[in-house]
Amino acid sequence: MPITLWYSRCPVATASGIAYQRGMFDAEFDGSDYEVRNIKELGRSKANTHFTGGLPDSFREGGFIPPLWARQNGAETTVIGFTFVAETLRFYTRPDSGINSFADLKGKRIGLPVRPQLEIDFMHVNAHKAFWGALQEHGMTEADVELTDFEIDEDVLATVNADYGQGDERTVPPLYAGEIEALLAGKVDVVFAKNAEALYTEHVYGDRINMIYDLINSEKTEFKCNANPRPITVSTSTIAENPEGVIRYLQVLIRASAFAADDKQGTAEVMAPELGVQTDDILNAYEADFNSNLWPTLDDRIIGLANSFMGFMVDKGYLSDQVTLDGWVNPEPLREAYRREKISYAA
Repeated sequence: MPITLWYSRCPVATASGIAYQRGMFDAEFDGSDYEVRNIKELGRSKANTHFTGGLPDSFREGGFIPPLWARQNGAETTVIGFTFVAETLRFYTRPDSGINSFADLKGKRIGLPVRPQLEIDFMHVNAHKAFWGALQEHGMTEADVELTDFEIDEDVLATVNADYGQGDERTVPPLYAGEIEALLAGKVDVVFAKNAEALYTEHVYGDRINMIYDLINSEKTEFKCNANPRPITVSTSTIAENPEGVIRYLQVLIRASAFAADDKQGTAEVMAPELGVQTDDILNAYEADFNSNLWPTLDDRIIGLANSFMGFMVDKGYLSDQVTLDGWVNPEPLREAYRREKISYAA
């Protein structure tokens, strides 16, 4: 019987998602000692391991916040790579609010969502980080606005590795529907949404919402780090017990990254059903060269960005300062994967 390597990914730009959509894991591991399967096959009872990191022999590629929280709470995981793809980070008001620019938000209620069902409310942190950067970008601080929590009651686990369906055929509501409904109900004056999901939200709500600013236009990369850079993590025991499986898994991600770098349109077409949006939404939701930035790396720049994001979480009380990258990152599997693929190591 082959050893099962489980994987999970967020609905964002990931090499894991591209590899899955293109059948690259099956191509690599068919007939081998390993098989790669999606954790959604395990059902709802295991869906939360996407956030907690508690499933043995599992990989995850996605937002930075749950792995940090899991590390803080004793999860035995190891970071074997990072990626950073700048994405749209948008802010919305009601068209009748008189708030037509970010500068108009002084004294207004800044919406920070609270999802009590989440053990680690990463979407709350995402919103806080986005407003923190955008306020500075416009010469303001949190003292100039009213940070306002509001609760959202939804089935968060249903979004883990979900099959959204693409574009007009999609039946799953926007991930940010709760935020927009709170905005339209007058509970807050502005809310945040990110990634291609922000564009899908705009398609659904149309002229009922007004996009006033996109932080992707900032020249400061640290402001654009929103659950970014995204770590690739694996169960620590898997590196010791099945190192070959870890290296070959990373080789697949490298091949997926190579495909992406060579074909921007093709990459967008692969990612669209993965994220449940139109192909044009992918092209408009990310930096222009997004397809060239999916390579796993542990270089100095990306480590610096990771430390910057962690610093924000520590400063705002979301993370203990005892959680560091020291002893958590292992570069050896990635180095060997690049060597086998005959590509210069990206660190």
